[in-house]
Amino acid sequence: MTALKSIGARVKSVGLGRGLVGAIATLLLLPLPGLAHHPLEGRVPATFGEGFLSGLAHPVIGLDHLTFVVAVGLLAAVSTWGIALPVAFVLAAMVGTGLHLAEITLPAAELVIAASVLGFGVLLALKDRPQGLVMVGLAAGAGLFHGFAYGEAIFGAQTMPLVAYLAGFTAVQLGIAIAAFFVGRQLTQAAKPLFVQQAGLVICGIGAAFLATNLLNTLLPA
Repeated sequence: MTALKSIGARVKSVGLGRGLVGAIATLLLLPLPGLAHHPLEGRVPATFGEGFLSGLAHPVIGLDHLTFVVAVGLLAAVSTWGIALPVAFVLAAMVGTGLHLAEITLPAAELVIAASVLGFGVLLALKDRPQGLVMVGLAAGAGLFHGFAYGEAIFGAQTMPLVAYLAGFTAVQLGIAIAAFFVGRQLTQAAKPLFVQQAGLVICGIGAAFLATNLLNTLLPA
């Protein structure tokens, strides 16, 4: 009887993990036509409210950014430094936005962003991953480039909408990453370690698609 219960629990565990991975894949692949990277259709936010809403929207409607934020939260769940990973990412993202506003160019930003999604997907899919400061450094490095891209939507804005924009994208990224962190932590503690690896494979696919698209656009510009 005990053996049957154990088998049933394992089947249920695998089913739950696959279901959650499927849900993540569905959410990340939802089509978002006409919105990517420009919440106000390219218009620079002019008020505090517009700046805050634009900041909230930018990391969500940009599929590459959203995927990475989920990835960094899941990696935090299996990292010795835990929540320090998303914190390092969002702090570095603010610095990256500042670099853009200061007209300091980060080379090949879109390629690096796509590569960061693929790279963090690979790290999630691995059984043995780097730990400690290495992971914090990778998260912060990626944050610089993601933040640099965020700066495009706010370039030329006044101080108030700019501050609101920074607050908005910081809040939404931390919220998403922390939610992913707790989901990953709960499942790994409940003996469902394959969930993180399966999610990593989904994220790898998304990152590879973005990287291939960016490489083609770079090599064969329209």
